Amino acid sequence: MVELRAGADGAEVEEPTVMPRPHPASMLSTPLRIAVLTGGANTERNVSLSSGEAVARALRGLGHAVALVDSAAPPVVPHQDPTDAYLTAEVEKEALAATPMAPTATAPPDLASLAEVREGQMAGVLAPGLLPVLGAADVVVLTVFGDEGESGATQRVLDASGIAYTGPSAEVCELTFHKARTKALLAEHGVLTPEWHVVRREHLDEDLAALELPGPWIVKPEAGGSTIGLSRVEDAAGLRAACMLASAEGQDALIEVFTPGRDVTIGVLGDRVYAVVEAMTERDLYDYEAKYTPGLANKRVPAHLDPEQTARVQRLTWQVHQLLGIGDTSSRADFRLLPDGRFTFFETNPLPGLTPTSSYPLSLGADGITFPQLCEELVIRALLNHGRPVPPLTDAPDYLDDEVARTPGTEAAT
Repeated sequence: MVELRAGADGAEVEEPTVMPRPHPASMLSTPLRIAVLTGGANTERNVSLSSGEAVARALRGLGHAVALVDSAAPPVVPHQDPTDAYLTAEVEKEALAATPMAPTATAPPDLASLAEVREGQMAGVLAPGLLPVLGAADVVVLTVFGDEGESGATQRVLDASGIAYTGPSAEVCELTFHKARTKALLAEHGVLTPEWHVVRREHLDEDLAALELPGPWIVKPEAGGSTIGLSRVEDAAGLRAACMLASAEGQDALIEVFTPGRDVTIGVLGDRVYAVVEAMTERDLYDYEAKYTPGLANKRVPAHLDPEQTARVQRLTWQVHQLLGIGDTSSRADFRLLPDGRFTFFETNPLPGLTPTSSYPLSLGADGITFPQLCEELVIRALLNHGRPVPPLTDAPDYLDDEVARTPGTEAAT
């Protein structure tokens, strides 16, 4: 959308028309103050920064005042008014991108640098001076991952301060962060998952000696994401080194029986399960570099499955979401389609990545949910889950409008 103005020579010049706040594409009648918590001091820092920038751009584009807060970095100006961190943007209607817009995270930071950063953090999850900035928000969007954001540690700090945030509770995050605990719970309910063996970091040789699983194996951190520290091991002689790599950040290692097949992932938001994404790469492993380097992996959405397979893995995804108690928020479940036609579960993530190459936005996008809509729905659901008032909705999907209308203490669109 443009307007014409007179240039210095008197000729008419096109000038962008700034959209009012909130943007016409917003589902909310009133703009909010939103903090996007990102960064952190773990090996998923760069994935977090990419996700956080994409979310901040989308929410600012919708007309909200947004503070992009690096959990590992104190405020640049100490003791400033916390609301000064919340910035708005003047954007054209056409500038509101339907997909995540941010630099990609092609390599994780090194552990030595992260250790230096952590020395200045408060309680391991927040740098000094950040809590007042987060407390000034109507809601905090969590895009900080690893043992800070996905383990429940950050959620507990926010709970103690009465701050609303996206994603599930601290208790659910602590459960899903630990792959062995998640697999054990789901296996008890009949969900197929590869056999596994935990190797404790402090008992590496003892636990390796007790391994009875046949090879080849996949070795990865028992707690962690983004396939950092992932190895495929063909010979038992390589297991010790692989476990040490997986334990580099201090966690235990998880050994799984390798199962060949096709990798699929599915997004959930609220009570809706979205399209199946299939990830393919010519590399030996679908690892960190393949995930986040454009061109190293091809993601097909919807996956080339027959209707029965699609319905089956979506039902499994919803079953996992419910069994783990994730609730009325987001999750992404990863499965592999085995040669015999069965789906085996690998892991789930209730704080999925939101980078330009991430599968979660692709899953929802294939079913018509744009990235700005996704970000705003996460915000609305967070307000509902924490019992906070929601401004009247203006063009929300019927399912979301109905949820707001039936929730005490909120206002629905009229």
